[in-house]
Amino acid sequence: MGNAAWAEAWLALSGALRLARGDRGGLACFDRSLDGFWRSFRAAAVTYPLYLVLLTMRVSVAEWQRSGGWRIVLVETIGYVIAWVAFPLVMLAVTRWIGRAHRFFEFMVPYNWSQIPQSALFVLVGTATESRILGARVGESLDIVAALATLVYEWYIARVALDTPGSTAVFVILVDLVLGVFISRIAAGLY
Repeated sequence: MGNAAWAEAWLALSGALRLARGDRGGLACFDRSLDGFWRSFRAAAVTYPLYLVLLTMRVSVAEWQRSGGWRIVLVETIGYVIAWVAFPLVMLAVTRWIGRAHRFFEFMVPYNWSQIPQSALFVLVGTATESRILGARVGESLDIVAALATLVYEWYIARVALDTPGSTAVFVILVDLVLGVFISRIAAGLY
């Protein structure tokens, strides 16, 4: 990435962190144009190594041995790419259905960039849990708290970026959650 790309990524990450603190002014940090939308998929490249770290924590040793590492990584990578492509496609229909098609880029750009701090959070919690630094019970509790925090974070992004009521934002997040679980289950069933 060139200097301009790095500058945009840093600004977007700053906006994502501001949104995580409940500061709707963080939306101003994103290029919410068509070009900005396409560039927001750089977040997928940034989060992919974090995804692989999480994968090593999620897949059991028995599965690694039974299926082989390359097969698991290949299947999960395909699932990762599908998830990054499928959600915006689904959101095109959802934003039309809820009468917010004109705010599609307003939502998708911050949503994409928000995946970086979310992934980093799950890696930190997963690492602490796996290393047994905190103990099993505390680690499990932190996993739940992190999952709830990311759902609230995404709900907030949906609410402010789509300029929609909280209940509609809940629907958007449920769509994301169901799609993610569906893709993850299919991928896991292939190894």
